Amino acid sequence: MLKKCFSACLAWAACLALVTGCGSFVPSVPADLSYTQAGIERIPISSDVQVVGLGEASHGVAQYQQLKADVFKSLVKNNYCRTFIIEGDFGGALKVNDYINGGDGSAEEAVAEIGFAIYQTQEMVDLAEWMRSYNETVSSEEALHFYGMDVQRFDNNKEYLFSVLNQTVPELSAEYMEAFTELTDENRNSLDSDILSSAKEAACRLMEEMDSVEADITAASGKSDFDFARECANTIFAYCDLQSRNDYNTARDQYMYEKVEWFLQHGDGSILFINGHNGHIGKTSVAGYTCLGELLSEKLKNGYYAIGTDAQKTQFHSQKDNGTFEVVEVDNANELNSQLVDPDSNQYFIDFISVQSDETWKQILNSKQTITTLNVSLSGMQKMLKFAYTTTIIPQSTFDGMMIYRTVTPSTIIRS
Repeated sequence: MLKKCFSACLAWAACLALVTGCGSFVPSVPADLSYTQAGIERIPISSDVQVVGLGEASHGVAQYQQLKADVFKSLVKNNYCRTFIIEGDFGGALKVNDYINGGDGSAEEAVAEIGFAIYQTQEMVDLAEWMRSYNETVSSEEALHFYGMDVQRFDNNKEYLFSVLNQTVPELSAEYMEAFTELTDENRNSLDSDILSSAKEAACRLMEEMDSVEADITAASGKSDFDFARECANTIFAYCDLQSRNDYNTARDQYMYEKVEWFLQHGDGSILFINGHNGHIGKTSVAGYTCLGELLSEKLKNGYYAIGTDAQKTQFHSQKDNGTFEVVEVDNANELNSQLVDPDSNQYFIDFISVQSDETWKQILNSKQTITTLNVSLSGMQKMLKFAYTTTIIPQSTFDGMMIYRTVTPSTIIRS
């Protein structure tokens, strides 16, 4: 009986999704697209902006991954931006940074260390190769950097940390290698509370001991190596704490916010570019917890500029339980993505400040819009339920601008 009721409810929900989620939506009032631009060669941000965030409605989309490069290149050219920060592992991204600054290996090997399989794409490889080529033409002071702000891995953080400690304080390195032995990427989701608690305490002690010998480490390895090694230790602490928290999502975004603050403090004073899911980048939370973008907006005020994305039709790589990918398609039309009536145009960028004098745009941007929101996977059952792959926002409150697409397609995976 329960099975029959569930099937009936699911069928009803599927029918409703087909009615409400299809791409036949017609905007109530066509907006003036002369306010928009087709590409993103220049972003109209003010001089007091310190951080530009780019959100993506789905991680497995080619256009969103290419947009990372387009936005970053615009900021490099026009706004003296030098730092790209991704929703990826802090320690792993240091290997990308090493590669783009002349390190050994290939771009494919480097991006594989970011921490998420969905980043192992040709689009990300192309970005890393472009950054490396750019750095070959400029001085070290003008070089680009690639970093990660997430705290969900152990291995690469341990590797960088101990590579620095081994040079100056090998006894300290040996002691904490032993203390962190059970912390690995392979078993990260199966660690019990006692191991996590012990490792947190050890990470705190290590940071205190590193502070006491900072002068020695700095003399041997340099201030930058000390700072990054210590932050790797802090990342180990953060992930142990995260794994033991009931408020995982809230804590994760808090830690990513602290990473961005750390980069602001340890950077060269130029604009930071950060990239992650729309749900992290938006200036207001849409998932019931305080997100990274909300924290940045509260702290930096107009110093944070957030760009969101959306598409009417989304084809993306959905990751299955066995780690492989399948292409999944969903439709979701709204007042923003249905403005694309020209069949030759697939996208537009709109800066919200620039349309404040236009009543139609004001109405659209200040009203609720249901946009697509996909993470790394969507099951067949979830695809039938519109609320499983959409969220409702007020654009004006959530972002400062948006890149809107009619159709987006899967990224180019370079792993099996």
